[in-house]
Amino acid sequence: MTNPKVSIIIPVYNGSNYLREAIDSALGQSYPNVEVIIVNDGSTDNGATEQIALSYGNRIRYYPKENGGVSTALNYGIEKMTGDYFSWLSHDDVYYPNKIYNQIKFLMGNDLKDTILYGGYELIDESSMVRAQIKPENLYPEVKLNIPLFPIFRGLINGCSLLIHKSHFQKSGLFDENLQLAQDYALWFKMLRNAKIKFLPGISVKTRIHNEQQSSVKKDRNLNECNSIWISFMNEVSVQEMCEMDGSPYVFYKKTANFLQKFTSYTEAQQYAESLAQKAKDKISVVIPFLNRIPALIESIKSVLAQSYTNIEVLLIDDGSTDDITPLKELEDPRLRYINQEHKGTSAARNLGISLSLGEYIAFLDSDDIFLPGKLEKQINYMKTYKLPFSHTSYLRMNMQGKPKQLINSGRFSGKVFPRILASCGIAASTVMVKREVLDNMKFKESIILGEDVCLWIDIAYSNTIGGIDEPLTSVRIGSTSSVFDIEKQRIAYLNIVEHIIKNPLYVVNEHEINLLLKDFTNLFKL
Repeated sequence: MTNPKVSIIIPVYNGSNYLREAIDSALGQSYPNVEVIIVNDGSTDNGATEQIALSYGNRIRYYPKENGGVSTALNYGIEKMTGDYFSWLSHDDVYYPNKIYNQIKFLMGNDLKDTILYGGYELIDESSMVRAQIKPENLYPEVKLNIPLFPIFRGLINGCSLLIHKSHFQKSGLFDENLQLAQDYALWFKMLRNAKIKFLPGISVKTRIHNEQQSSVKKDRNLNECNSIWISFMNEVSVQEMCEMDGSPYVFYKKTANFLQKFTSYTEAQQYAESLAQKAKDKISVVIPFLNRIPALIESIKSVLAQSYTNIEVLLIDDGSTDDITPLKELEDPRLRYINQEHKGTSAARNLGISLSLGEYIAFLDSDDIFLPGKLEKQINYMKTYKLPFSHTSYLRMNMQGKPKQLINSGRFSGKVFPRILASCGIAASTVMVKREVLDNMKFKESIILGEDVCLWIDIAYSNTIGGIDEPLTSVRIGSTSSVFDIEKQRIAYLNIVEHIIKNPLYVVNEHEINLLLKDFTNLFKL
């Protein structure tokens, strides 16, 4: 593979005005091992296109066919190619002489045989005069440009700048012959969900803009097609892919809408992206990790589904339950999402829920606790009113039978609570709601079994204002095995929190608060 063959495929229809310039640029490549395939898609120009192609003799491979559109011509060329790599050249575009050489050199030099490459390009007019340069490296950082779907959703890929190993067509199929204009992006979307992509800086292609292009001739049909394909992209892209590109579904939808509005005429797709952004912005994702205890879990779920705030999703993260979960799956509500993982602990389950959630706000609920009526609506309105990234509420302790036992006024703990939070933190996980952006770089520590929630609240409080609602909006169930009554669990939790604090140089300088924590620890356990 040190000198792989590249197949340059040129589909053409009535292209006698620009075809010769395209063929010359393909044959003039500094990389020697290329074949140039011309597919005449049923031209009706009295043989003018065919005459130009045949004038090159055996320097090219020429195939005439009935007219079927550019997709059919590209697919025909792919079926006839004998090269290891596919490179598309429109009949009215032009390659720079080193286009193929630079790409093959980069792939072979970095052992990236199957990686798809793309680059920048120039816009030229009918007279081949350069009108603009498109350099993605000037628009976005390199790390963004190499995220597989990012160049799709920001319109950065010029199909003629690509170099694609033939194996990707075997995996993803060929161009959709029912599409007239969006066939390229439709295929790139499929390919890049299962492939690596690399942006190669520099200009490799000249793309011609002129009035005879298909996009100008059939404007209404093409607009409908492009709107439809972009909407399908937004419906298919996963939460993980959105977060990889832009950090959260809301930011992804918003930036996609902005791109469509600024750079395209796809008004329907732009409005659809706006609507999805608004839904994601207002959506609350409730993450409930559980391990068995199905009857209590169902009670918890019902307390969420009964909330007055309805733009929610409930992520049920099964942490390896061994009990019969059939009653759980009998719950019918489209807002419920069931996810199973092997037993890894509550922190791992919560982190998984965060990574799969769609909402811009994330609330946590333990599997035996209950949201009181109006909890979510009051909390999200409070956070929006005061522009808070994190909030919690007071709560009621209840016994295992669900009977209220004690009011805990933890909601009074509010404002800039760092470093006070180092000495004492009474925030209950089931009362917390947090904006997704806060959790982009902070997660529950999966190595900690007890006290892991307090460690995260400390991390968040270091650089964020904490909002507290002094109204009990959650009921927290306690029993004989709860930490409230289990001294050994309390001791382990304290030790985990202390270790978390003293390992962080930003925290350990707060000697007064740490001494208060240690004093409380000593008194509680009589050390």
